[in-house]
This record gives sequence, C-alpha cells and structure tokens, in this order.
Amino acid sequence: MTPVKGQWVLLHRVGRDRQGPLDSTRTGADGMYHFRYRTSGDSTAVYFVSTTYGGVAYFTSPLRSEIVRGDDAALTVFDTTSNPIAIRTAGRHLIVGSPKPDGNRPIGEVFDLENDSTVTAIARDEQHPVWTTHIPANAVKFELNARGDLNNDAITHNGATIGLLVPISPGIRQVAFTYELPQSAFPLTVPLEQPIGVFELLVQEPTAHILGIPMRETAAQALEGRTFRRFLAQDLAASSVLRVDVPRMVGAEREKVYIGVATVILAAMAAALVLTARRSFSGMRRATVAPVRERKSETLLRSIAALDAEFERGGDAAARAGYEDRRNALKAELAAALADERRRR
Repeated sequence: MTPVKGQWVLLHRVGRDRQGPLDSTRTGADGMYHFRYRTSGDSTAVYFVSTTYGGVAYFTSPLRSEIVRGDDAALTVFDTTSNPIAIRTAGRHLIVGSPKPDGNRPIGEVFDLENDSTVTAIARDEQHPVWTTHIPANAVKFELNARGDLNNDAITHNGATIGLLVPISPGIRQVAFTYELPQSAFPLTVPLEQPIGVFELLVQEPTAHILGIPMRETAAQALEGRTFRRFLAQDLAASSVLRVDVPRMVGAEREKVYIGVATVILAAMAAALVLTARRSFSGMRRATVAPVRERKSETLLRSIAALDAEFERGGDAAARAGYEDRRNALKAELAAALADERRRR
C-alpha cells in the first residue's frame, strides 16, 4: 500500500437546487488530503470526493457527518493493466419472463464480476474486452441495462458474444442486460462458462421445469403483482449446464402475462447474494482505504465525478451545455436512487 503524492482530488456537491464541483486540492507526501466546506441549500444534497488515476475515476461514499475522516473519506486507486486478468463471476442472476403478445420471452441477466487482483483491468481495444460472456444465438432486442456510468459504448455485442469494455477495479462490478428469446429457444440451455459463486434463477412460469443443475427452490418472489419462482445454487463448476423448460402459451393467454424485465432486474440486483469484503492488497497505490460494495447511488456519484473531472480538464463554453444536460440527467437519477435507498432502510 503506497501513498500517492500530488494526486488531484475534487469535492463535489449534488442537490436539487444546484450541483457541481466545490473545491479541489492535491494529496500530500503521505497521500492525505483535507477539505473544509460549508453545507448549504437543499438539505438532501450529497457531498463526496473523487479522483482520477490512470484514466479511471474513483470516489468516496457520500460524506454524511459534519467531520468525515478515515475509511469514510478514503480513496484507493490502482495501477492499470490491459493484460488478461481473471475476472471471477461471484454471482449470476437469470430472469425468465412469461411470453409477450408476440410470443417472445423477455430474459434478464445480471452478473456480479469480481476482480480479485491488485490492478484495475482495462480493455486494450474492442477486440480485447475486459470480460466476455455469451447469449443464445437466436436472441433478439439485446439492450444493456444502463447503471450510471454504463452506456451502449461500454459493451460490445457481436452475434452471441458480449464483451465489457469499461475498467474493472479490484472488488465487485455489476453488469446487467436484457434480450428476448422466441419460443423455439426452449427448452433453454445455459452452459456455465466459468465457476460461479452464487446462481439465482427467477422464473415467472409456475409450471417451469429446472434441470441439469441441482437448485434449491426458495420462497416465491412477488414483484409488481406478479409471482416468480426463485431458485438458488452455490459454488457451481464451469462444466455445469442449466436447462429451463417452459410450457407453450398461445392466443389470449399471452395477453395476460406481459412483464417489464427492467423492473425485475433491479429487484434481482437488490436481492443479489453477493459476498463482498474489504481486502488489503500489497503493492497497491492508494490514498487510504476504499469501500468495495457499491449501491446504485454510489455508481451514479462515480459517473458525476468522472463527468466533472473530464470537464475540469478540457471543458469550454461550447461544451458546457452538453455537460450540464448530462449532469442534470445523472442528478435526477441520483435523487431517485437516494429516495429509494432511504425507503429501504
């Protein structure tokens, strides 16, 4: 663990009344930094600190106390590498909906990706993503489930191959996407490409058959007035193959079972059984110690921090309008995420 001297850090404020960077400073020889600021305006405004190292943005949790120090104000940064890094699948969540009126079934997938190394993995180019997986060859309407700093440029979709281009720093990063499958794709065969710590399956079909992997059925999960059967398995080998068989549905029955998979994915994220822990790594560069678990609000804070830092480095009057529009959109998402998190406490 090595203190980083002279590292720029930015203090940010995000509120309903106004938002933007408040102050900046450099870390000292001991890797430490200090800000003194006064809160004002919107009482729900969020303050946090960010830094960019090796082209990757890192940020603190929201600063909630009058005096914040130690782990709560800590930033950990990592050296980067474009060499292959083993990215472990700590958790995978598969959601199978009932058929839409056109007969296609909506599918949602959520991956909890764990970088257990001491460096941030970055993609060399689009042909060499940080992480890859595969979806069925007959999948249609693929869409990334954007979470803050993830957009369509963050992922490649070439036929059945999905590649992730955004950096994965040590810890956990979550990736979610949706697509649709025709009835001819069932029984659905899902080969596991690497070992998985926790596998969660949500199936809306009450008469679905789950084969291949021994999964434990738990209490059904009710979402938006719809009921899903929930199955769990742990410590699965890469050679495992899951099969999901569902009944065929025709005519008017399809009209009764349409589901919005995006809502289900968010619920699955909240229910994800992912075991994350702080780790002390030798050889890391750091200012202090960083949190690993990431809430949606924290993902959005990271996006705002990266946007502010980019504008600070090279923004001009011509770029300000686009910068402010993007920041306002992220701020609105953040307000909704914080309100949702407060309701869950």
